[in-house]
Amino acid sequence: MNSFTLHIFLSTIESETRLYKEVAYTLESGICDRVAVLGLWKKGLETSEITEFGLEIYRKQTMIRRWRNSAVLRRVGVLRRVVALLSLVQYTLTCLFAVRRMQPDHVSCHNALMLPVAWAAARFSGATLEYLPHELETERAGLGGFAKKLTKMVERSFIHSARNVVVVCEPIRDWYRSAYELENIHVVRNVPERSAVEIRPLPEPGFRERFGVPETATLFIYQGLISMGRGVEGLLDIFGRLDQAKAHIVFMGYAEGGYEDIIDAAVRDHPNIHFQPAVPRDQIVSYSSDADVGIFIVEDAPLSYRYALPNKFFEWVHAGVPVLVSDNLEYLSQLTKESELGWSCRFDCVEAKIREICDNDLAPFVENVRRFAAPAVWDEDAKVFAHVYRS
Repeated sequence: MNSFTLHIFLSTIESETRLYKEVAYTLESGICDRVAVLGLWKKGLETSEITEFGLEIYRKQTMIRRWRNSAVLRRVGVLRRVVALLSLVQYTLTCLFAVRRMQPDHVSCHNALMLPVAWAAARFSGATLEYLPHELETERAGLGGFAKKLTKMVERSFIHSARNVVVVCEPIRDWYRSAYELENIHVVRNVPERSAVEIRPLPEPGFRERFGVPETATLFIYQGLISMGRGVEGLLDIFGRLDQAKAHIVFMGYAEGGYEDIIDAAVRDHPNIHFQPAVPRDQIVSYSSDADVGIFIVEDAPLSYRYALPNKFFEWVHAGVPVLVSDNLEYLSQLTKESELGWSCRFDCVEAKIREICDNDLAPFVENVRRFAAPAVWDEDAKVFAHVYRS
């Protein structure tokens, strides 16, 4: 029997690639006949819309988002915290009223701090609760102090209320099993859809032609969200020192938190640093295929990063692009070395490794990544959702 799933997010639902892939699959395969998501509104976005693949998006304009540029809130920290708390209450009530009206069969939660809200929503509507964290929630980058303690307390208190828990890789599955003694836990990796890995003609010239990258230069690509804690500053520093005849980098993705200005400044100051705004998910692999090496480095890797297996890794291997990762990304580094998909090194050795890569033949690694990519497609992993969303 088909079902209706309602997802609850603490985001603006602009670049939630994993959600989009899940929804497209569950609708196209008939697992669900209706899927909606509740998120947060910001200026320039619609309060409600339906995507081309059938996802209903509803965004709530909370007080903190309406007044986020207020000079008073910026000056008075206590007032900002009070408004933020009231906004959370406001969003919680929005979720409860929505489930009462919509009557979903499943409520899917993607953030640990939203588990109490999702639990209440599920109880309020008679739906089952599913928990689908996109990383190791209590160990993610930038989480510390009281916020970390609160997140751990909330997750531990509510995770057993979920009928199923779906995580992104085996190390995170093993961590959750050990930490919470879970049995109802499944893995769906961040792999691309089969339809998205075909290399297609692009609507614009490729990176080399558009950015004037010399044939002598190795073109590196950073992919995904451009924000704090993702190694962006380190890459900008390194490539700012490299010879433009030897090494270029393109940052492709969605910049937030002031990083639009940081990237713009770097592009102006350094002819070997380039920016490509986020592209549709079915074109990511095609764009990436114009690069030579995918790069993912972080100076300080929280446990969530050490266990991470991100979208970008699989998008690069499907594009035939070898990878360079910092060795503190333990699981990614392990896969890279075991299957000879590229290079792994300490963060403080990245610049030297880039110079070495620029002077060597990449062809053997290209063959390895193409071989590794063949079975890594969303259509296979996502079969788990037929079990998760059973009525």
